[in-house]
Amino acid sequence: MQEDDTIDTELEQAVLQLGIPPCPRILLDLAAEARKEEPDFNRIEKLLCADVGLSAALIKTINSPFYGLRTKVTSVMQAIHMLGLAQLSLMVMGMAIRNALAGTNQIDMGRFWNASTKVAIISSYIASRLPYIAYEHMRREIDKDEAYTYGLFQDCGIPILLSHHAKYKETLAEANRSQDKKFTEIEDVAHGKNHAIVGYLLAKSWGLPDTMYQAIRNHHEHVALAQDTNFLPVESRDFIALSLLAERADQIVSGLNQTCEWHKGGQWVMAHFGLSDTDFNIIIKGIQNLSDEGNLNV
Repeated sequence: MQEDDTIDTELEQAVLQLGIPPCPRILLDLAAEARKEEPDFNRIEKLLCADVGLSAALIKTINSPFYGLRTKVTSVMQAIHMLGLAQLSLMVMGMAIRNALAGTNQIDMGRFWNASTKVAIISSYIASRLPYIAYEHMRREIDKDEAYTYGLFQDCGIPILLSHHAKYKETLAEANRSQDKKFTEIEDVAHGKNHAIVGYLLAKSWGLPDTMYQAIRNHHEHVALAQDTNFLPVESRDFIALSLLAERADQIVSGLNQTCEWHKGGQWVMAHFGLSDTDFNIIIKGIQNLSDEGNLNV
């Protein structure tokens, strides 16, 4: 497609002009090993252990309440066997994006990752519960680990634009307040680009699944949730809907960071998952329980 060719050109330009961090070497090495017919787990262990901070974070994350393990993991090899290569790669990607964007000094990155991680945790929880809550409508399962990874990456374009445009913080505030204008349109008018396309470019260059980077690109196109798969695969629409539902749930439970996005897209989320108001309240109650138990603390 001509559009894809244009985006590929933009990808190369964005890496040079916007400072989009290149894919870390460890992710490339992990991907190369995972593609082999018989991956070498010992080599994978050496790759991870070579980065002390990464390996320590990996074990800490697996032992967090999110995974609810009865027996704690004490070594990287245990983590590899427990997670499997696909899930391991997603987890390492999530950690790598934090490190890659850590140098941004225009934003409180602690606050940014706190919000992103909460959305990721809640998205994962909802993905695991949807088949039981919306069983009459849902005829598929959504991988909870993919939902978590998507939640971390969805807004990764924001800190990049913050570091590149001095007035982008004001643009964000305006976009969050607007009830009638599309979030990305406000960014485009002010800066000639938006965080969805920047995040898409980063996710694509890092080798995330195409369903994820297409969702990142279109996550403010709420009407896309009502389109058929010729426009956007159902897996991509699942990610978009999950993240918006998770963001809304967090806002209700915490009472913080109110935006207009649910006002713009909530109806499409409810229709996409076939959720009733009762179903929605069940989800909110579940998130409230997670919060009360300290499982949303990040």
